Amino acid sequence: MITLEDLEQKHNYTFSPLYKKLFEAGMLNWMRGFNEPLEEGKTWAKDVYPTLQENPPLFLHSGGFDLELMTPKQILEFEFPDTWNQEKYQLIPFAKTSEKHLYAFYKNVEIEGENPIVFIWHEDETEIVAKNFEEFIFRTMLSASDDIDKENLEADYGKESAMEKYRDDLMLDLKSMAPFLKKEHHKILNEAYEGEVIETLISYSLKCALPLKEIVNDLSFDELGDTFDHEA
Repeated sequence: MITLEDLEQKHNYTFSPLYKKLFEAGMLNWMRGFNEPLEEGKTWAKDVYPTLQENPPLFLHSGGFDLELMTPKQILEFEFPDTWNQEKYQLIPFAKTSEKHLYAFYKNVEIEGENPIVFIWHEDETEIVAKNFEEFIFRTMLSASDDIDKENLEADYGKESAMEKYRDDLMLDLKSMAPFLKKEHHKILNEAYEGEVIETLISYSLKCALPLKEIVNDLSFDELGDTFDHEA
């Protein structure tokens, strides 16, 4: 069994208290209860996912349709490409996308005592996207209620009552994450997930009590959106 200490030793990094709390609670492992690789004949969708639905780990449904948490094994065994400047930019990946882009802690920088979260394009650019892990969780879960692609939604939920099925899954995520969220974050997410469905030709949104733009503006900070070439 891979421990948090194994990951910290491998990457010479001390994770935030919130990350540690979630890790120890099994909230950061989409393979919870299963070993990697899966036994022959088993798949994640058929065998693992059904066991996670009632008490979902972080972002199982509320990470959008393209964010996937890396398992402890993937984090432990992650090897940086030779082209990355690892001495200049110290990055600790914890999530990925289907196109192999990464989310990571940025060890070089501290903002109010914590390391920011960056998005790493696998080509050569990295962007600061959240002040810390806590705000990254909130921003990501909030974004799951806005600009929801119809094609992706219906591929996962079918055309019959797709948004209501999706809403139910968002609420399951929120319930399992409730002990780990700030009260004000939980309140806003609950209001967003319960919001009226707004439909366009290509997308859906859930109307939040506060304008989404206003909420996101409150999370702004000087370094937000800064980019750098992690190969330079």
